[in-house]
Amino acid sequence: MVSTGTVYELANDAYQVKVILVGREVQVHLHDLATGFDLADGPYLYRATRPCEEGSLVATGLRDVEIRVCGEEMSITGVLAGLRVEHVLRLPRVRAMMEERITLRNLTDSTISLTGFAAGMQRRIADGAGTIAPELVADRLIAVPFRHRATDPSGMDMDFQMADLIQRPGLEHRATDRPLRFAYGSMPSMQWASEGWAWTHGDHVFGFFKFNQEAMEFSVLAPEVYDDGLALRFGGASMVAGDPSALRQIRPGQTVELGITRYETRKGDYRQAYYAFRAFLDENGCHFPEGFNPPVHWNELYDNPEWNLGTPGNPPGPRMTRPVTYTRELIEVEARKAVAYSCEALYLDPGWDTDFGTLLWGRDWLGPRDQFVRKMREKYGLGLSLHCPLATWMSMDGRGVPSWPVEALQMDAKGNVIPGAICLGSKQYLDEATKRLLAHCADGVVFLMFDGNWWNGGCWNPNHGHPVPYTMEDHIRANLELARRVHERYPHVLIEMHDMIAGGSVDRYTPVYYKYGLPGSYDDNWGFELMWRPMDDILSGRARSLYYYNLGCNVPVYLHIDLRDDNEHCVVLWWYASTCRHLGIGGTHSNPAVAQAQRQAMQTYRSLQRFYKQGEFYGIHEEAHIHVLPDESAFVINLFNLSDDTRIISGSIAVEEMGLHRDRWYIMPKGVWFDPNSGTVSVSCRMQPWSAETIEIRSITSS
Repeated sequence: MVSTGTVYELANDAYQVKVILVGREVQVHLHDLATGFDLADGPYLYRATRPCEEGSLVATGLRDVEIRVCGEEMSITGVLAGLRVEHVLRLPRVRAMMEERITLRNLTDSTISLTGFAAGMQRRIADGAGTIAPELVADRLIAVPFRHRATDPSGMDMDFQMADLIQRPGLEHRATDRPLRFAYGSMPSMQWASEGWAWTHGDHVFGFFKFNQEAMEFSVLAPEVYDDGLALRFGGASMVAGDPSALRQIRPGQTVELGITRYETRKGDYRQAYYAFRAFLDENGCHFPEGFNPPVHWNELYDNPEWNLGTPGNPPGPRMTRPVTYTRELIEVEARKAVAYSCEALYLDPGWDTDFGTLLWGRDWLGPRDQFVRKMREKYGLGLSLHCPLATWMSMDGRGVPSWPVEALQMDAKGNVIPGAICLGSKQYLDEATKRLLAHCADGVVFLMFDGNWWNGGCWNPNHGHPVPYTMEDHIRANLELARRVHERYPHVLIEMHDMIAGGSVDRYTPVYYKYGLPGSYDDNWGFELMWRPMDDILSGRARSLYYYNLGCNVPVYLHIDLRDDNEHCVVLWWYASTCRHLGIGGTHSNPAVAQAQRQAMQTYRSLQRFYKQGEFYGIHEEAHIHVLPDESAFVINLFNLSDDTRIISGSIAVEEMGLHRDRWYIMPKGVWFDPNSGTVSVSCRMQPWSAETIEIRSITSS
């Protein structure tokens, strides 16, 4: 047992940690050596909530505390709500950062169910009247990697002053809660959750991030109210909307390992925390592969009539329009457009299959699949890519349900079969879907989009081969299993995976990295459904989410966009080309001059595509993006004037920050210059309203 008052210390080049047991409180003092700032200065919070006959039992603080320091690690162990807590802080000597892990083990003979769990550092930020401490008034807390999400209202950012934690309630996400329904949103909460956070203080930023590939976890900010003031809780671990779900049922003797929390301080603004988070993900395998070269898509949906049909009445019988609206001749018209717009593959949205979500080739109107694929390749030089609506959306639509085994139907908690609801996680569906998808790959399909894969509300069918009840985590594993089966046979076929809980929505429910980089996993994330009104998404600010995503994450984003929304400056095309590592386009603009400008822009894009597909992304600000190929000492700057006024768009960035050699000669296009004293590159360009500019900078071969 630890005696009260003993101080345990651990330090490296970044932080100094002092831990002392005072009564039952484990006091944790976290000192940032770069700034001299105390990040944590009070009792570490340990709290667990369990259901009981009277309602809920809340346990706080550890019993039987032990503290040990061994090498680079300090461990704090104790008992909380019947669970043995092992809490480890690691300060590596060779790196300026700290990592934290928490493990829970059920020591009892009964299953322990938690409805709430929170563990975290605490820092006093306000007095008992809610007045923010003077040294913290200018500090900001910014979500990583979404300072602005696609779901955030215009003018609202996840960028807070300390006072906002008092004045604004937190939010927790929610998703579909029953079968044959598509819903997502958020509910008020006492905490804010994100993959990570950037805490700016003076000329430094302190980042803390969460990573867990086994269960959904988020990094949390939460105000903790005490009689004498307000504390900020951060780091550690916390349940968010019932996740990580493993905490809901911890069996006797079971151990639950929670994810890792990384702490890192860098000099600079919030962007440096974004880059630190991105590097953290890279270390854990969440980085696009070397030589990443996804095909640029032409999507037939925007011009082809099948998706654009409507009726003022009620035509008799089921809709069977594909033999008229999706013929081989019409699709070849789209293939010719793909060539004209310098695309590399033809993407077929709904219409190629016998009916919605069957995943069966529409031979009657497209001819044999192998011949179709061969013709696309040999006549047009195009690969073939397919939209694949999976079980959840297919069930809600209903047309494709009869093509799937009846044994795959969901059951509710009472054992009743749910008519029309095919369970994505059932072995019957997965086996048949695998067979159908592999047949497409065998004939040469190069890309599969897994759409309509959102959470189905749960399943209790005992014959499906999945756990009962079927949980969100089970559903995510089923999505991953389908990708793994395809990649096992065809590792070079690219798979885009819509959010495995929120599906084809503007919401991002799972962490941006979740399950990426695991064996056989998917290749692309989905670009938040910003495909329908891409100009409006820029105007409203929804498309800002892609800029912030790229600052903080190297998992590729795929998105196709409607070029009919664009203007003569091709601002739509260039914004999404700059923020989507895998690009798709479609739609013929009604103005021939704009269409011609887009075709020319695509030629430029293709000549520079390695910067966009394989380059490292940096941001000077939202209207100035940089794509860097460090090994070639070359980069591309994309500038945007996203306003109604003619403006000068300018900015600068340190060359070494981009991983480039400072002591080289670079060819400077007009509007670009270097400052040898500061080692920065600057750019300035007078731009028309709602316009885009692309600038390439390369070093000369001899230095």
